[in-house]
Amino acid sequence: MGPYSIDINDYQSIMKFFTALGDPIRLQIVYILGDRGKLNVSEIAKEFEISRPSISHHLKILRDAQILESKKMGQEVFYWLARDIVASNLQLLADTIREMNCSS
Repeated sequence: MGPYSIDINDYQSIMKFFTALGDPIRLQIVYILGDRGKLNVSEIAKEFEISRPSISHHLKILRDAQILESKKMGQEVFYWLARDIVASNLQLLADTIREMNCSS
């Protein structure tokens, strides 16, 4: 089993995970960090036409949902995709749905 941030029986944790991914800006941030690795807020903000505080707000939501990890290095905070956690969560949800006894 992988390092999950969601509990399959806790709808709040599932909702938090999907809500974080459900915003177009946040989804773009996930793709950018997945592609480019560790970036600071300024580097991420350069990719968007919204304010740095707005980017910081989106980063907080993604970090709180454990989709991103972060570390302060000097004056800057760097963010990166928590690839293993995100992949494990999606796999857990897919496996759970696959195992549901539904008639088609």
